[in-house]
Amino acid sequence: MSGLIVQKYGGTSVAQPERIQRVADRIADRYGRGHSLVVVVSAMGHTTDELIELAHQVSKRPPQREMDMLLTAGERISMALLSMALSDRGIPAVSFTGSQSGIITDGTHRRARIRRILGDRVREALSKKQVAIVAGFQGVSETKEITTLGRGGSDTTAVALAAALKADACEIYTDVDGVFSADPRVVSGAKQWRRLPHDLMVELATRGAGVLHPRSVELAKQFNVPLWVINSLRQADGTEIVMRGMEEFAVTGVTSDSAKACLEVQLTRATALSALWDLATRHQLAVVAPQFVSGRVSCFVERDCEGEWRSHLQKLVTDGFVSSYEFRSDWVPVSVVGDRFSQDGSALQSVIEALASAGVEATTGNASSLAITLAVPRSRADEAVQALHRIFIEGSEA
Repeated sequence: MSGLIVQKYGGTSVAQPERIQRVADRIADRYGRGHSLVVVVSAMGHTTDELIELAHQVSKRPPQREMDMLLTAGERISMALLSMALSDRGIPAVSFTGSQSGIITDGTHRRARIRRILGDRVREALSKKQVAIVAGFQGVSETKEITTLGRGGSDTTAVALAAALKADACEIYTDVDGVFSADPRVVSGAKQWRRLPHDLMVELATRGAGVLHPRSVELAKQFNVPLWVINSLRQADGTEIVMRGMEEFAVTGVTSDSAKACLEVQLTRATALSALWDLATRHQLAVVAPQFVSGRVSCFVERDCEGEWRSHLQKLVTDGFVSSYEFRSDWVPVSVVGDRFSQDGSALQSVIEALASAGVEATTGNASSLAITLAVPRSRADEAVQALHRIFIEGSEA
C-alpha cells in the first residue's frame, strides 16, 4: 500500500558519495512502489564537528548567530548531493533548506525549538510527484534569523514534518539495526528491541542512546506519528516506537553518555534553586538527573555547552545566587532504564552493588520510576555498562 513517508538519513548514512548513492537507490525503490517521499538529511559524516573546529580556529568566541549560519551549510551539501543522485536515476527531486521548507522556530541560536511548520513548498513538490529533500537540523525564526535545533535536531525535523504533513510513517535511518539494550559496540550481547514505548525511548535517548533525539520521540507521541528506527546500510527489521500498551519492560537498556559532564553548583540559599532552573530553561540548556542536597545541586550537562554554563553561572555568582560551581568532565552518567524501579525500592542499591562488584566507583545517584543514573569515571564507563547489562538484562534472561 502506498502512502506518504518521511525518511531521515543521519550523518553516517550519507558520509561518503557511495553511501549517498546507496540512499538514492533505497529512495528510488520506495518511489517506484508508489510512495510519496519527504527525505530529511543530516550533514555528511563529521562535517558539523569539522565546521565547529574551523570556527574556533578563526575566533575565540564565535557568535552564536554566525555559528548557525556556518553549521547549516553541512546539511545543504547533503541535500543537494542526494537530489543530484536521484536525478541521475530519473527520480524528480528538489531540495529545500529549513527556511525554504517553512520550519519556523523560536529565536534561540544553536538550540532552537520548532514552533510550527508551514511546508507550502514541500506540499507543492509532493503534488508534482517530486521527492522533497529537506535539510535537517535547521529552521528560521519569526524575525527571519537562521537557527539550528541542536545535536540530533534532524530527527526532530523529520518527526515534525511527518506530523505537519500527516505522513503515514516516519523512518529514522542510522548505522545500527534499531534500538538495543546497550550500545552493541560496547556490549556484544546487547538485545535489539522490536517495539518500545515512547516513555522508555525518551529515557534512553535522554541518557545517551544516540539513535533518536528525545524531542523527536516526544513529538511522535504528541502527534501520534508512527516512528521507526532502521539501518540504512543493510536490510534489518528495525525498531518501532509505539504507544504504551499493557506489556512491561523490566529493564529496557543500559546507557552511558560521553557527551555529558557532571556539574556541581553550591547555592547561597535553597530558594536560589529557582534562579538556576530559570537560567537553564531560558537558554534551553539541557539538564539530566538533577539532585538537590543541602543547597548543593548535582546534574549532567552537555560538555560542548560548558562555556555557556560558565558565563551564565558567573552572573549568578555576581548576583548572589551561587557561591561556587565545578565542572567534573572526568565523570559521565551511566543509566539503567526500565519499568521496574517504581515497584523496586532496592533497585538503586542493586545498581550500586553491581558497580562495586565490578570495581567501578559511582557517585551522585538519582532514581526515578523509569531510570537510575549514577556518575562514574569517564575511563570506566564501558566497564560499568557491561557490568550492569550482565546483571540486569542478561541475568534476567537466564
